[in-house]
Amino acid sequence: MYREIGFQKDNQAEYKSSQAIHMDCYRWVKRDSYLPVGSHNLKAAAKAKLGYDPVELDPEEMCRMATEEPQTLATYSVSDAVATYYLYMKYVHPFIFALCTIIPMDPDEVCEHL
Repeated sequence: MYREIGFQKDNQAEYKSSQAIHMDCYRWVKRDSYLPVGSHNLKAAAKAKLGYDPVELDPEEMCRMATEEPQTLATYSVSDAVATYYLYMKYVHPFIFALCTIIPMDPDEVCEHL
Protein backbone atom coordinates (compact mmCIF):
# COMPACT_ATOMS: atom_id res chain seq x y z
CA MET A 1 0.00 0.00 0.00
CA TYR A 2 2.86 2.38 0.74
CA ARG A 3 4.35 1.97 -2.74
CA GLU A 4 0.97 2.38 -4.44
CA ILE A 5 -0.66 5.26 -2.55
CA GLY A 6 1.85 6.37 0.10
CA PHE A 7 0.04 5.16 3.24
CA GLN A 8 1.51 2.81 5.81
CA LYS A 9 0.50 1.52 9.23
CA ASP A 10 2.39 2.98 12.19
CA ASN A 11 3.07 1.42 15.60
CA GLN A 12 -0.35 2.60 16.87
CA ALA A 13 -2.16 0.78 14.02
CA GLU A 14 -3.05 4.08 12.33
CA TYR A 15 -2.55 4.47 8.59
CA LYS A 16 -0.64 7.65 7.79
CA SER A 17 1.04 9.36 4.87
CA SER A 18 3.43 12.28 4.74
CA GLN A 19 1.40 13.69 1.82
CA ALA A 20 -1.91 13.76 3.71
CA ILE A 21 -2.24 15.10 7.22
CA HIS A 22 -4.83 14.46 9.89
CA MET A 23 -4.69 17.22 12.47
CA ASP A 24 -6.41 16.70 15.78
CA CYS A 25 -7.59 19.89 17.48
CA TYR A 26 -7.97 18.04 20.77
CA ARG A 27 -4.25 17.27 20.97
CA TRP A 28 -3.45 20.95 20.46
CA VAL A 29 -6.04 22.04 23.04
CA LYS A 30 -4.63 19.65 25.65
CA ARG A 31 -1.01 20.61 25.05
CA ASP A 32 -0.72 24.13 23.65
CA SER A 33 -3.88 26.10 24.38
CA TYR A 34 -2.96 26.99 27.98
CA LEU A 35 -6.54 26.46 29.08
CA PRO A 36 -7.14 25.41 32.69
CA VAL A 37 -7.65 21.76 33.55
CA GLY A 38 -11.27 20.81 32.94
CA SER A 39 -11.61 23.28 30.06
CA HIS A 40 -10.24 21.04 27.34
CA ASN A 41 -13.55 20.12 25.69
CA LEU A 42 -14.77 21.71 22.46
CA LYS A 43 -17.35 23.99 24.09
CA ALA A 44 -14.92 25.41 26.65
CA ALA A 45 -12.10 25.84 24.13
CA ALA A 46 -14.35 27.55 21.57
CA LYS A 47 -15.76 29.89 24.20
CA ALA A 48 -12.35 30.80 25.65
CA LYS A 49 -10.40 31.10 22.39
CA LEU A 50 -13.05 32.24 19.90
CA GLY A 51 -15.72 33.86 22.05
CA TYR A 52 -18.17 31.46 20.38
CA ASP A 53 -20.66 29.48 22.43
CA PRO A 54 -21.63 26.30 20.53
CA VAL A 55 -25.07 24.77 20.94
CA GLU A 56 -25.17 22.21 23.74
CA LEU A 57 -27.53 19.24 24.01
CA ASP A 58 -28.10 16.59 26.62
CA PRO A 59 -26.56 13.35 25.27
CA GLU A 60 -29.45 11.39 26.78
CA GLU A 61 -31.89 13.29 24.54
CA MET A 62 -30.05 12.88 21.23
CA CYS A 63 -31.72 9.63 20.14
CA ARG A 64 -35.17 11.03 20.84
CA MET A 65 -34.31 14.29 19.06
CA ALA A 66 -33.17 12.39 15.96
CA THR A 67 -36.77 11.35 15.31
CA GLU A 68 -38.75 14.14 16.97
CA GLU A 69 -36.54 17.23 16.49
CA PRO A 70 -34.09 16.56 13.64
CA GLN A 71 -33.61 20.29 12.96
CA THR A 72 -32.37 20.87 16.53
CA LEU A 73 -29.98 17.94 16.25
CA ALA A 74 -28.71 19.25 12.90
CA THR A 75 -28.12 22.68 14.44
CA TYR A 76 -26.07 21.06 17.20
CA SER A 77 -24.00 19.12 14.68
CA VAL A 78 -23.31 22.19 12.54
CA SER A 79 -22.47 24.23 15.63
CA ASP A 80 -19.79 21.70 16.61
CA ALA A 81 -18.42 21.63 13.07
CA VAL A 82 -18.20 25.44 12.95
CA ALA A 83 -16.44 25.59 16.32
CA THR A 84 -13.94 22.91 15.28
CA TYR A 85 -13.25 24.53 11.91
CA TYR A 86 -12.59 28.02 13.28
CA LEU A 87 -10.55 26.73 16.21
CA TYR A 88 -8.39 24.78 13.77
CA MET A 89 -8.03 27.60 11.21
CA LYS A 90 -7.29 30.33 13.75
CA TYR A 91 -5.00 28.49 16.16
CA VAL A 92 -4.00 24.91 15.31
CA HIS A 93 -3.07 25.22 11.63
CA PRO A 94 -0.84 28.33 11.89
CA PHE A 95 0.84 27.07 15.07
CA ILE A 96 1.66 23.58 13.79
CA PHE A 97 2.86 24.74 10.37
CA ALA A 98 4.98 27.49 11.92
CA LEU A 99 6.67 24.79 14.01
CA CYS A 100 7.15 22.69 10.85
CA THR A 101 9.24 25.48 9.34
CA ILE A 102 11.57 25.26 12.35
CA ILE A 103 11.46 21.53 13.15
CA PRO A 104 11.99 19.15 10.21
CA MET A 105 9.02 16.89 10.97
CA ASP A 106 5.66 16.16 9.32
CA PRO A 107 2.71 18.14 10.75
CA ASP A 108 1.21 14.98 12.30
CA GLU A 109 4.47 14.25 14.10
CA VAL A 110 4.77 17.84 15.33
CA CYS A 111 1.24 17.73 16.71
CA GLU A 112 1.77 14.34 18.38
CA HIS A 113 5.28 14.54 19.79
CA LEU A 114 5.98 18.10 20.86
